[in-house]
Amino acid sequence: MKKKFMLFLVAVMMSFSAMCFASYGTDLDAEAKIVDQFFAGGDYKKASAFMDPSLAKDLTADRYKEMFDGMNKELGKMVKKDLRVYQVFEDGHILVYAAKFEKGAVMELDVVFKMVGGKPSMMNFRLVDPNAQAQAPADKGAGKK
Repeated sequence: MKKKFMLFLVAVMMSFSAMCFASYGTDLDAEAKIVDQFFAGGDYKKASAFMDPSLAKDLTADRYKEMFDGMNKELGKMVKKDLRVYQVFEDGHILVYAAKFEKGAVMELDVVFKMVGGKPSMMNFRLVDPNAQAQAPADKGAGKK
């Protein structure tokens, strides 16, 4: 009897934990594919298909090309990206990546999605140097001495 109860308890615990881990899997997979396509930097038509209309209005094909030309010149191509944070909101998600580039820079890549009809739509993105942000408050304090 104890063995059956323990077996039942283990099965319930495993199924509960599996449900908790799988709740955002499909959304996260779809958003990760969108990020991969967008930051491949090649085809604007493919990238714009997943953009929110407000982002597509601001980020034209010419600006998209200029952005990647500038990134390739300053940082090189993106070599690797690791998902660090996945924030879930009622109407969307934010993905934060640590992105490594050919010229050695590790940048923070933030991508914002909203859910439209059950499908993710890319609203905005930014690429920032996390070290530059960390140094700004230290420089302010140094100037007051």
